[in-house]
Amino acid sequence: MLEVKNISVSIDGKEIIKNVSFSAGKSENISLIGTNGAGKTTLLRAVSSLLKYSGGIYANGSDLAILKEKERARLISFVPQGAEIAGDFCVSHFLELSRYLYRKPWETLSKNDKSAIEKAVGLTGIAEFTERKLSTLSGGERQRVLIAGAIAQESSILLLDEPLTYLDPVQRIGIAEIIRKTAESGRLVITVTHEINEALVFSDRILALKNGSLVFDGTPKSLLESGTLAALFDCGFVTFGTLENGRNLVFPEINS
Repeated sequence: MLEVKNISVSIDGKEIIKNVSFSAGKSENISLIGTNGAGKTTLLRAVSSLLKYSGGIYANGSDLAILKEKERARLISFVPQGAEIAGDFCVSHFLELSRYLYRKPWETLSKNDKSAIEKAVGLTGIAEFTERKLSTLSGGERQRVLIAGAIAQESSILLLDEPLTYLDPVQRIGIAEIIRKTAESGRLVITVTHEINEALVFSDRILALKNGSLVFDGTPKSLLESGTLAALFDCGFVTFGTLENGRNLVFPEINS
């Protein structure tokens, strides 16, 4: 579904992403982790074709570099960190706008449009506030709406840049569960996150960047067993819990 071949990205003469390669398929739920400045957001923006890059990026066999904007948008949807929406729409109107790829200007919603929106609303659990203004939503509610809009776009690949940031623990778990269900529905989801425990508990696979290079690609279990997590953040981690699904929770060691 997605193939990234030898991607490098330079900004203002500095190489941020260094020869990164990986491939990913349908229904994978992938977390992209690393320290601040490791290049996570830059990589996601390059995959979204929002930054120039060297190398190749292919979605469902198509070279993204030669596709038109709407053609790329049918393949990949991207929710940036702290996304701002111009205008104070009600949620239902915002979701209708997410179907712009399939409609002519001022064209009414088709049955396919309505079906896609209904599925997105159901998957993200936002039915109770579809008629509310975006400005009235909490951080967690707003994040669910943004993800719903990306889902309604019906692209096969969904990229999320730090959707758990600034949310309380309950909201973080709720969003992580929505991401998991979205992947299970048949999409490939790649999420940049600093929330290591959510990545360990909810992801199928973890990619780790350090200084712009891909240093790990594997399961949450192998991330812990390999010692990569400690090397990535230059500190030890203590396992302090095991959940019913067998996943471990960790906490960084604090030197007194």
